[in-house]
Amino acid sequence: MSAERDLSPLAPGVVRALSDKLYEKRKVAALEIEKLVREFVAQAKTSQIKHVIQILSEEFALSLHPHSRKGGLIGLAACSIALGKDSGLYLKELIEPMLPCFNDADSRLQYYACEALYNIVKVARGSVLPHFDVLFDGLMQAAHMSWLGCVDPSGLWLLSKYFFLSLTIASQIEGLVVILGSWVEGW
Repeated sequence: MSAERDLSPLAPGVVRALSDKLYEKRKVAALEIEKLVREFVAQAKTSQIKHVIQILSEEFALSLHPHSRKGGLIGLAACSIALGKDSGLYLKELIEPMLPCFNDADSRLQYYACEALYNIVKVARGSVLPHFDVLFDGLMQAAHMSWLGCVDPSGLWLLSKYFFLSLTIASQIEGLVVILGSWVEGW
């Protein structure tokens, strides 16, 4: 994360807390982000929402610093929670920065990625179907790391349970067969 860059609309205290080594401070920052995004949703400020997600992705979740990455993950999950039913409009931007974390050597980072993705899938529900392939690949990477003893299996279990529950619920949606068929062909 670049210290000189202006990361507004995130307050400087939120930016510092997202990179803190203590989970509690990162969680407080995520709650502030959730409030901020809820305000943007209420005011229909989509460009501000996209900007917050971009900051969390580029400056935090994809950072080289593990605590910043953890802060980015929890911040992205907070955005999804704040967006509620509208989170489906931003799923690609919310999900993609999390995927590299499933291959990280830090097992806690992998756990936080599972937890954050769980929260996103829980809110987005059937909207995750177009992202089935990348989510499934992420789950398989996490499962492999779990098998190797690198990931806490409880986080992976929760994520996979909710992901497949979302698929079950969404199986009523027309087009599921087309999505699954295209995924199988590319596999």
